[in-house]
Amino acid sequence: MVREQLLKLAEENLDIDTTDLDFEEKITNMDIDSIDLVDFIMVVEEEFDIEFTDEELDEIETLSDIVSLIESKN
Repeated sequence: MVREQLLKLAEENLDIDTTDLDFEEKITNMDIDSIDLVDFIMVVEEEFDIEFTDEELDEIETLSDIVSLIESKN
């Protein structure tokens, strides 16, 4: 369920093709710039009613990392 919600948010907020999205691919390889990533993280935090710490944000490398963080907070 979290993956599906995150995929929907990515489709709505990031300029990427999510058809064959690999949750294990590094975000830096997805042509997402840092400003878009920050905006996306803010949308994720609002959607899931959570807040990531700076340390957690520093550890995010993949969408799968975001899923794991969301699941750990719910």
